[in-house]
Amino acid sequence: MERKKLPKDDWQIEPGKTAVLVIDIQRAYFDPGAPRPVAGGREIVPKINELTAMCRRLNIPVIFIRQTSRPDGSDDGLKRDFRPPGEHELRAVEGKIGVDFYPELDVAESDYVVPKIRYSALVPGSSILERLLRGLGRESIIACGAATDVCVASTIAHAMMLDFKVFLISDLTATFTEERQKAALNVIDQHFAKVMTFEEVKKELRRSATRAAT
Repeated sequence: MERKKLPKDDWQIEPGKTAVLVIDIQRAYFDPGAPRPVAGGREIVPKINELTAMCRRLNIPVIFIRQTSRPDGSDDGLKRDFRPPGEHELRAVEGKIGVDFYPELDVAESDYVVPKIRYSALVPGSSILERLLRGLGRESIIACGAATDVCVASTIAHAMMLDFKVFLISDLTATFTEERQKAALNVIDQHFAKVMTFEEVKKELRRSATRAAT
C-alpha cells in the first residue's frame, strides 16, 4: 500500500541551518579482523568523503562522532553486559587501535570531533553534541555512519525528539547484516528522519548552492 504524504516529506536541507554527523567510522567496526565488522562498511567510506568535501565547500559544519570508553570500563555502564568478556586491539577503547577513525576516512582540521560514551551521542552525559549543534545555530542534521540500527538510530532518534530535523542518507549507512539494515531504515523512516539516498542529498545541496548564489 502506498504511503500517504507526510509533512516531513517537504523538509528541505538548508545549508545555513544544517550540520553533518558522521557516526563511528572507526577501526573497531571497519578494519578486517574486527570482532564485529559492519557488512559492506568500507564501501561507504569514499562516498562519505565525497559528502563531507561537498559540505565543507558549502560551509556546512562536519562533525565526526567517535565511540570511546575508558580502559577499565568504568564509564561503560550496562553496555559491558552486552558483549563477551576479554580485550581486543580492535575495540573502541582508549589506548586500543579500534578507537581510531578508519584510515581511509578524510577528517579535516576544520572539522569537529566529538567523543561519546553511549550509543546515542545525544543522550544526557554521552557527549557535548547537543551544545555544539546549538552553539553553531544548527536546526537540522544530515546523518550517516554505523551501525545503522545501533549508534546511528539511537542518535537520530534523540535528535528528532530534541526537535532537530534529521536527513538520514540510506546508502551511506551500514550495519551487521542486510536484514538489519532494511529493518532499521524502515523504522527510522517511519518515526525519526527523512530517509534519502546520497544522490538525492547531492541534488538538494546543489540546488541550495545555486539559490544562495543568485
